[in-house]
Amino acid sequence: METKSDSNVNKFVGRHLSQLKILSKLMEHELDAAKGGRELTLDRGTFENILDTLEIFIEDCEQATGGRGNDRARNDVKPAVARLN
Repeated sequence: METKSDSNVNKFVGRHLSQLKILSKLMEHELDAAKGGRELTLDRGTFENILDTLEIFIEDCEQATGGRGNDRARNDVKPAVARLN
C-alpha cells in the first residue's frame, strides 16, 4: 500500500526525471544532426542549457536527500584579496 510520503517521493522523482529525459532527447538530436561524424559541435547557448539543467537537477536532489545543498551559491562568492601597497 502506497503512503502519502511514497507518493510525494514518486512525484518528486518523476518531475526531475522529466528534466533528464528532455536533456537526453536534446543530446540525441545533436548527435543525429552531426551526421555520423567523429566530432560534434554545440553552440554555447545549447551547452549552457545542458549545464543548467544538470546543475538544477543535482541541487534539487541534494536538497531533497539532505546532501550538501546549494554549493553553487557558496562557490560563487570569491574571497577578497588584500593588497599591500
